[in-house]
Amino acid sequence: MSNVLSQEEIDTLLGGLTGGGLQTESDDGDAFESESADAVAFNFLNQDRIVRGGMPTLEVIHDRLARMLRLALTQMVRRRVDVQVLSHMELKFGEFSRMCTTPSSFHTLKMDPLKGHGLLVLPGKLVYTLLDIFFGGTGRASEKVDARDFTLIEQRVISNFTKQFDAQYTEAWKPVYAVKVQSGATETNPQFISISQASDSVIAAEFEVFIDDVRCGLSICLPMTTIEPVRDTLKGSIISENLEEAGVWSERLSSSLAESVIELKAKLGEATLNVEELLNLQVGDIIQLNEDYEHPVEIQVEGVPKFWGSVGSHKSTRAIQITGIMEP
Repeated sequence: MSNVLSQEEIDTLLGGLTGGGLQTESDDGDAFESESADAVAFNFLNQDRIVRGGMPTLEVIHDRLARMLRLALTQMVRRRVDVQVLSHMELKFGEFSRMCTTPSSFHTLKMDPLKGHGLLVLPGKLVYTLLDIFFGGTGRASEKVDARDFTLIEQRVISNFTKQFDAQYTEAWKPVYAVKVQSGATETNPQFISISQASDSVIAAEFEVFIDDVRCGLSICLPMTTIEPVRDTLKGSIISENLEEAGVWSERLSSSLAESVIELKAKLGEATLNVEELLNLQVGDIIQLNEDYEHPVEIQVEGVPKFWGSVGSHKSTRAIQITGIMEP
């Protein structure tokens, strides 16, 4: 009961408020804002992910994919094809969906053993260009894109492309992390194919595809939840740039070493002479070696003993046949 104010205390308090004897906060909350100027509102319903730094290894994977698709599409359409990575962006899945053009062919990407699904987006212009080229056209008929569903023939072209894409994307990931990419469900409306919540973060990779002088594009969308198990690897330094080049340089190095010229010597034997005997040597003199004719001959490579051999002839030419390998 000691916390209950008396009537006299209540009257004094009300008098101070009405007379201005007590300082109060303004209605606009200036006093509160002055004390919390550095405060930032936080919404616990928002599950945004903050990714600090880029993912250089993922960019290398997509660079490798662009080079592989360039070769695969060139063989497919028998035309000059160039594929380049245009950009990498981190954004909300809802924003990515709104950026997609219509019509487009949307394909889920299962990346076993990673959980969840990625998304492959093939714009209608790319589909129409490939179809026109397959039927002997120039590909420029795709400049006018109609908002309609794809025909059975166009779906066949899309299926052939996705098979090539799955194989090349799997190979592009192989040096970093072994995944098996497989295209799944197909839709033409992004509202019917949802690989993530609209507020979740995704990584979107935009590609430019040039077939002769016709410019098209395609997109890959990877949710952050899908690549979470390998995020540390993808955020690592670009040491993976050597992954593709290692095989090339290894072949070049092996080829260069194979063409190198080395010195090969056969040691038939040894003889010891004093200075007087050496000075008295004449043409036709015979120097007796310490080894007989049937004794194995030591063969040296750049001065290092490597093989055993026997003396003989081959096509009327003196030769040595290798009979064994020396222990190191």
